[in-house]
Amino acid sequence: MIIPIDDKWRIKSDEYCWHIQKLIGMRKNRQTGELEENWRSQRYYSSLAQAVHGLAELEIMTSDCTTLAEALDAVRNVSDRLSHALTPHIEIID
Repeated sequence: MIIPIDDKWRIKSDEYCWHIQKLIGMRKNRQTGELEENWRSQRYYSSLAQAVHGLAELEIMTSDCTTLAEALDAVRNVSDRLSHALTPHIEIID
């Protein structure tokens, strides 16, 4: 399963764990010659909840905040973005 968060981050699962992955650029597929996204796992967790919490912590810890007010604003922004990314979006077609 792959859960896209934004254009920089996603959460991916395999049979063993959940990965926080970061897009590090584009690369050429050796077989097809087409450009494809190159994702690299940054951290690993045993549950989805831990992975979501870990991504939030990672983004806040690596932010450019210099004051408590900026850090609190970063927490709100990360929380809002993760909530939006993890909320099911259902389209009903008549």
